[in-house]
Amino acid sequence: MRAFALRPAGLRSLAATLVVSGMACTGVIGGATSSGTGGTGNNPGTGTTTGTGSTIGSGTGGSAGGAGSTTGTGGGAAGTGSPPADDAFAMACAASKGALNAGLTPARRLTREEYNNTVRDLLGATGTPADGLGQDEKIGPFNSNAIAPIDELAVQQSSEVAGTLAIAAQAKMATLSPCTLANDTTTSCATKFVTAFGQKAYRRPLTTAEITKYVSLYTLGKNGTGGAANGFRLVVEAMLQSPFFLYHHDVGGTGTPQAGTVALTPYELASRLSYFLWGSMPDDALFTVAANGTLMQEATISEQVQRMLSDAKARSTIGSFHRQWLDLTDLPSQPKDATVFPTFNPQVADAMMQETTLFADYVVRQGDGLLKTLLTSNASFPQGGLFGVYGVTQPAGYQAGTPVMLDATKRAGILTQAAFLTRWSHNNQTSPVHRGKLIRLNVMCGNVPPPPMNVNTTPPAPTPATSTRQRFAQHSSDPTCATCHQLMDPIGLGFENFDAIGAYRTVDGLGDVDATGNIVAAGADLAGSFNGALELANKLAQSQDVGNCFAQQWFRFSMGRMESVDDSCSIQSIHDAFRASGGNIRDLLARIALSPSFRNVRVTPGG
Repeated sequence: MRAFALRPAGLRSLAATLVVSGMACTGVIGGATSSGTGGTGNNPGTGTTTGTGSTIGSGTGGSAGGAGSTTGTGGGAAGTGSPPADDAFAMACAASKGALNAGLTPARRLTREEYNNTVRDLLGATGTPADGLGQDEKIGPFNSNAIAPIDELAVQQSSEVAGTLAIAAQAKMATLSPCTLANDTTTSCATKFVTAFGQKAYRRPLTTAEITKYVSLYTLGKNGTGGAANGFRLVVEAMLQSPFFLYHHDVGGTGTPQAGTVALTPYELASRLSYFLWGSMPDDALFTVAANGTLMQEATISEQVQRMLSDAKARSTIGSFHRQWLDLTDLPSQPKDATVFPTFNPQVADAMMQETTLFADYVVRQGDGLLKTLLTSNASFPQGGLFGVYGVTQPAGYQAGTPVMLDATKRAGILTQAAFLTRWSHNNQTSPVHRGKLIRLNVMCGNVPPPPMNVNTTPPAPTPATSTRQRFAQHSSDPTCATCHQLMDPIGLGFENFDAIGAYRTVDGLGDVDATGNIVAAGADLAGSFNGALELANKLAQSQDVGNCFAQQWFRFSMGRMESVDDSCSIQSIHDAFRASGGNIRDLLARIALSPSFRNVRVTPGG
């Protein structure tokens, strides 16, 4: 069924203008929407799109023309001679002289996770129907479909998934319609159904013209084979293919892109909140405060954030953020050498992934909510074979989801849990390079230059007589390698007490583990030597730069894009509030939702 559906002819261009079912969504899909320069040296970047790093203060900054490529990882590390990133945001904010501004907002399709959650809440669908859609793109470490252009394959995939969902939804027609469609001899019930269901699918009230079109489509289907159920199916199938369903709709009150920074409508703000905290569509309570306009008040936003965080749906979002932040998603598909790690299997890998969600939720929603706790707590949530990895016995009558306290002299926080340690190892040995690089990029928001062309990146084969530190020593002795590897390896070596599936060890090769490390190119509260993962975790936990980075990662996750110079005042206020709260993550999420960048939108280049 292709009526009202996405039309490939109108979407295949990189600079496509989407005008489907009355939606005008202008923007460059799959490339930079404007040129700009990234932040290097002492100057904040002026780019409105992002490359490998933040456009503020450092890193590679904004890419002016890359199309259809993944936007970097991590953020920008301070360039030589530059002020700290926090100072750069403050300087850029001061230079704006109080002008309302927000970074350029790209047109974004729902991610697979968002799609699955939305059809669950809209239709009661189960499973993962979005597996039939294309792979998600990434902006930084987070999934965000704002880069590649729509092609005919994507349109076909969307059509097929929508068709399957619509057929399945026919069995629930009586609960999804506010009236009995089968008994309606006029279009009265059809109009009520289209109006009510359409508002949920589009996340805003339908226009009169849209209602008329969908009622006509329903009537066409009803008068054919299948009666009311067929009309119902056609409407559902068509709405699931509309850009208003498939995209985050952020353009402001006029309904079409406007120059400058404009306020989101109450319904757009409700959607932005719901996808930020739930990864799904708004519920009835959000629709109510959007309809009466009170959602535009700061007090109401704060109330809704607290209400939403108390809902169980926030658990999966909290878990999703932390899995993406540490880039753990591929862990289940990365096998280990069975001769070296015979106890590792898909069930253990799944237990590791579940632990990340349970632990993050335990800290953020159930516990004190502090970043320090996230990085230093010895609480664990093992299941099955993961107890063996941790070297502890499963308590009698143990219930999954109950915290187990591990040895506090060995474990401290999410970075000493098995998921991170396993994901960032090779199949037969640890990887100080990968572990250190992830910390540098995603925990410190630093930058690591790419390796030279044609360099051999194959790790040295492990032998019983050599330690990991000995095998990777060439990285520090070879000047070609040392410049970049000094940013990663000395951090990653701090985790050497943990093998490639996260089990604790004291011996590596023929001697005791040496887990000493060092951090360079960092702020004064983070730079310097440490001994082991516990000292490293505590250094990270008390670092202002790490706190700022963590806040920026949540901002990126909430917006589906990197921050830019136009977000400076928002970022600065978020940093200040997070620091003043003692690193309270719940307060951080509320502060992001209250920021000008979150509550406003700019979809055209320029001020």
